[in-house]
Amino acid sequence: MVTIADFVTQAPVPDDVVERYRGRVPDELVEIWRTYGYGTFAHGFLRVIDPALYEAKVGDCIGKTQGDGVAIPIMATGLGDLVTWEPSVGVIGILYREHRTVGLAGTLDNFLFIVDLDGPEELSDSLHWDLFPEAVEAHGPLPYDESFVFVPLLSMGGKARVENLHKRSTIESIQVAVDLQGVIGH
Repeated sequence: MVTIADFVTQAPVPDDVVERYRGRVPDELVEIWRTYGYGTFAHGFLRVIDPALYEAKVGDCIGKTQGDGVAIPIMATGLGDLVTWEPSVGVIGILYREHRTVGLAGTLDNFLFIVDLDGPEELSDSLHWDLFPEAVEAHGPLPYDESFVFVPLLSMGGKARVENLHKRSTIESIQVAVDLQGVIGH
């Protein structure tokens, strides 16, 4: 059984989404959807998202070109990144702000275990979340569908400072990052 102590539910996951993705995503994610729904955890940094919405809006921004070509968006971060389930390799972070990808774990269960075990240390090591808690303190908590985004983007000369982080729609910030920086092929 998947237990996430600090999960904050935003909405239930519709049955049609569960059925559409059952067998395509890890059973642990289906369990999270059934138990918690969509929402946030890991100090509000990780967001369990609607994969159908993200595939429709930013599917062309995922950049999966290697392996079996499958990358299903399952989470977003509070810094405008995506976490995808890629059956051929596992859980992958697409860090748009750094224009790179990172392997997070071979299974969703392992990723959740590591995040639960190491908390902020793991989020720092794997997803470079360090400015996120400072941004929450400076700018207030994020709405579920928003992220802190560097303005200007780091790739456009922005500086990695809390004062340069602004609340933006996560989906729109991913679209803008890809429009300006290009897709991160992986």
